[in-house]
Amino acid sequence: MQIRFPCVAVLVAVLAGVNVRAVAAPAEERRLLVLEAPGNVLTKVARERLQAAIAEVAVGHGLTLASVKTLPDKLLSCALPGCLSPIAAASGAIFVLRVDAKFAKESFKLAVELWNSDEGKLLGRDRRDCPICDEQDLWGSAALMTQGLLERALREPAKSASAQTADAGASRLAPTAASATGAQISAAPPGRALRYSGWALSVAGLAVLAPGIYLWSVDGEPARPDYVRDTRKYGLPMTIAGGVVLAAGAGLVAWSFWSGPAKITVGPSGLRVAGSF
Repeated sequence: MQIRFPCVAVLVAVLAGVNVRAVAAPAEERRLLVLEAPGNVLTKVARERLQAAIAEVAVGHGLTLASVKTLPDKLLSCALPGCLSPIAAASGAIFVLRVDAKFAKESFKLAVELWNSDEGKLLGRDRRDCPICDEQDLWGSAALMTQGLLERALREPAKSASAQTADAGASRLAPTAASATGAQISAAPPGRALRYSGWALSVAGLAVLAPGIYLWSVDGEPARPDYVRDTRKYGLPMTIAGGVVLAAGAGLVAWSFWSGPAKITVGPSGLRVAGSF
């Protein structure tokens, strides 16, 4: 079978065009609309520089700046959040940035609010008042404040999605992990077992404590005319050890009567006993 070169070239061009369109197909465009609050006191240059600084931040976060020329005059001065829906319908913007700026006599007051037009809620606000600043500080501050608001707004959905994915993965892996370890078991022994263990420790503690007290008490007494008892070096450690064991046993007995259910967990990290009073 013979294939002419022009046919091959056309076929390659068609396939290449399909691949290029598939790669270059843009994701869903997200727009940001910047609205000036009524009563903004800015010069024309300051307003243009302010818009340019905010536009640069928006583009850096993958957003497209929507034009206010698509909005009717009544939407340019309406109150938020009441008019977010018509603003979104007219501009296609998912984010609305409201800027309230006043500059006079080398000082400015700046307030920035970021709204989500789809959900109709405030995502964040920031404010800065500078008594001795020039106009360059004004639009620089607006850019920094916008950047902070956008970073928080765009980070939250990503964190929520990752948290949901982690929870789903943990729920799927939990049965597998439990079956894989096999050694992790939980049991709630009855209070009777704790009580018997406490009594046993108490008896053992008394068995050591009593001789220790006796040996400590007879230290220095003459046993024979030529011999004086030196038993304190034995009686003191026995008294201390017996007292500790007796206290532990008494504690277990008290726990068995007044505690909630005790739980014992055996796992790779060791043995853990937990309970509540």
